[in-house]
Amino acid sequence: MIFKCKNCGGNIVYDPDRGTMCCPHCESLDSEDKVLSTEYMTTCGNCGAPMEGAISTFTSATKCPNCGTYAVLDERVEGEYQPELILPFKVSKQEAIAFLKDEFKNRIFTPLTFLSKASLNKIEGTYVPFFMYDYDTDTDYYGTGTKVRSWSSGGYRYTETSYYDIRRKMETDFDMVPVDASDYMEDDYMDLLEPYNYKELRGFEDKLMSGFYGEIYNKPEEELEDRAKVKIKGAVDTLINQSISGYSSVKQNSMNVSMSKKKAHYALLPVWEYVYSYHGKDYKFHVNGQTGKVVGRTPVATGQVVAYGATVFAMVSIIGLMIRLALAFV
Repeated sequence: MIFKCKNCGGNIVYDPDRGTMCCPHCESLDSEDKVLSTEYMTTCGNCGAPMEGAISTFTSATKCPNCGTYAVLDERVEGEYQPELILPFKVSKQEAIAFLKDEFKNRIFTPLTFLSKASLNKIEGTYVPFFMYDYDTDTDYYGTGTKVRSWSSGGYRYTETSYYDIRRKMETDFDMVPVDASDYMEDDYMDLLEPYNYKELRGFEDKLMSGFYGEIYNKPEEELEDRAKVKIKGAVDTLINQSISGYSSVKQNSMNVSMSKKKAHYALLPVWEYVYSYHGKDYKFHVNGQTGKVVGRTPVATGQVVAYGATVFAMVSIIGLMIRLALAFV
C-alpha cells in the first residue's frame, strides 16, 4: 500500500516534527488516501518500476529506488505479522543528524567525510521489530553479610567480625521487557539504545510506517524469550543488591528466580540508521528514534593520526629548540 495526498497526489508520510501525516509536496496535513496493492508488491504502486531489489525476506516497509515513494507491504502488516503496538518516530531526520554531529564532532581522528552532508543524508529511519515480554518473578535469596569493627587496647589492635544471615523474598512483575527480533540489527546496539518511553506505545496503524523502512520479526517469540530472561535476571540482581546495605561485605550463597511468562507483545520501535563505508568496511550508527540516544563506533583515519603525530612532534621540537636557544644566552 502507498498513501497518496488527496490534494496533490503526492506521497504522504508521517512527520515526526508535527506528529501527524504530512504531504512533503503541498504540506497538507492528514490528507492521506490509502491505495492498496492488488497483489504481492513487485512493482512500485506510483511509477511502476521493479521493486525486487528493495524487498528482502523480512521487509515490511520500503522505498522505491526509482521515484522515492514509500510503500508498506500489505501482506506483511496483516494477520500473523500485524504488530500489536507501534512507537512512532519523534526524532526527525534532521534532528538525528544533529545528534550524530553533537556526539562525534570532537573525534579528531575520524575521516573527514564521516560527518559530511553527502554522507549523513544517507541516514534512514527504520521500524525495528521487537517482542515485549511480561513476566511474573518469584525470588528467594540467601547470603552472608559481615560487619567488622576494630579497636585498640593495652597496646594491642583488635578486630571483631560478626556474621549475619541475609534472606530476601521478593515477588516482582516485569512489563514490556524489550528484545529485538531482527537479525540485521545487532543485539548489543539495540540493547544500548534503550530505554524508550514505553508509555508512548500505541495501537498499530500502518500509515505511521509511511516515510520509513520496516521489518517483520525474523524469529518467533519463543526463540527470543531467553534474552528477556537474562535482562530480567539482571534487574532482579540489581533490586536485591539495592535492598542490602550496612554490611562490610556480602556473599551470595544462593538465589533462585522463578519466572512465569504472562504475554509477549509484538511491537515496532523507531531507529535511525547511518551506515558509513570506509576502506571497504561498513560502520553502523544508530539513533533512538524517540530519545535521540546515539550508539556506534567511529573509524580511525590513519593518515590523520600520522599527521597529528607529526604536528605534535614538530611543535615539541620547536619548543625544545627555543629552550636551548634561551639557555645559550643565559
